[in-house]
Amino acid sequence: MNIDYVHAASPLADVMEWPDAELPLGTLLRRWRERALLTQEQLASGAGLNVRTVRRLENSGLQQPRVTSILLLAEALGLDGEERATLAAVARGPSACPERDDPAGTPAAPVTVPRQLPAGVAAFVGRERELAALEDHGNANTVTVAAIDGMAGAGKTALALHAAHRLTPRFPDGQLFVNLHGHTQGMTPVDPRDALARVLRALGVPGERVPEHVDDRAALYRSVVADRKVLIVLDNAADEDQVRPLLPAGPGCRLIVTSRRRLIGLDDTRTLSLDVLPLEEAVALFTRTVGQEHVTDAPAGVLTETVERCGLLPLAIRIAAVRLQARPTWSMRHLLDRLNDDRLAELTAGRHSVTAALDLSYQRLSEDQRRVYRRLGSLVGSEFGVDEAAAVQDTTVVRARRELDQLLDVHLLQEPAPSRYRFHDLVRDHVSALLHRTRGDAASAHPA
Repeated sequence: MNIDYVHAASPLADVMEWPDAELPLGTLLRRWRERALLTQEQLASGAGLNVRTVRRLENSGLQQPRVTSILLLAEALGLDGEERATLAAVARGPSACPERDDPAGTPAAPVTVPRQLPAGVAAFVGRERELAALEDHGNANTVTVAAIDGMAGAGKTALALHAAHRLTPRFPDGQLFVNLHGHTQGMTPVDPRDALARVLRALGVPGERVPEHVDDRAALYRSVVADRKVLIVLDNAADEDQVRPLLPAGPGCRLIVTSRRRLIGLDDTRTLSLDVLPLEEAVALFTRTVGQEHVTDAPAGVLTETVERCGLLPLAIRIAAVRLQARPTWSMRHLLDRLNDDRLAELTAGRHSVTAALDLSYQRLSEDQRRVYRRLGSLVGSEFGVDEAAAVQDTTVVRARRELDQLLDVHLLQEPAPSRYRFHDLVRDHVSALLHRTRGDAASAHPA
């Protein structure tokens, strides 16, 4: 450390060789302020605080200042990551419940701990392997990021929330939840700048102290959580660019993000692709949702066939169960008959709809990707190879494989074996309906 500017008579001169972590808070702040060649007034102005707050911190040795005040001072002093951690540790002192002081220097309420997790799904079943992976992921010394991806309606949010509630005791400094609306009807994806502002306010940063630029907001966010154990759930992400500014850097944080897209572009992230439910868990989900009394008299085969007609997809199973529950005169057989007639039309309940969910995935594609999706829907058979895909697209195998990968990454296509592809049953129905609609529109535009 360069100390040429510290006069021999300065009260700092006899403590410059002390380890930073052993210094009182006031002495530590004075050391770093003088190193930065700042007066108390200049530091207060740079941090956006009242100068009385800086004087009080330096002169009284207050050990429990407001967390956001300390973070703003760290920014103004230009401290590096290790110095920020030291300052935060010294500021916390021995108390486990730090108090805050306002910019005028008067004591205020204890530090806010956000508890933002929505309630989990009451009828959640299964997914034990996935839950174990989420709970065991990472260790105490590294930030851990888990990205759950899967097709529309696979239960990504339900899994993330169920895991988050089980993980809550490990993160006493708070739990944050942000719906990024990557695929929400009638809404555009949330701008990371806006998401950061919401998160910073939830963490106790006053609105007037939130920086304007997204990079500055991201830096302050990382500073705020750097020395805290916080669990963050980012639901319904559109892509990696939307998530990247919200990645924490603190060793005690955990991030769970859900997306219909495989977020393979995020560094140091464990990806978890969610498939449809196994048959036994699908039956259990239907039964738990509708209530045992509605299925008591149903033949086992009918119940099994019903969840299979739902494609073993959690969203479809819940919708079918809710419809049966809401129709006292219906039997399981009647519900199954209706699903056999037109399952996409039947799999709608209020604002929940399998068709609407798949429409959103389709709408997020580029025009070229939409055209590929529709043309693949014209292929006959449950599976097809890359050669068949290239032929129907009238393109090369190399280009066809790249186009297929793009649909795989957003879970509108499945790959049961290398270079073998298929649509999920409900996606097959969706693309068939699109083809029918497109041909109908073309016929209307060009009547014979």
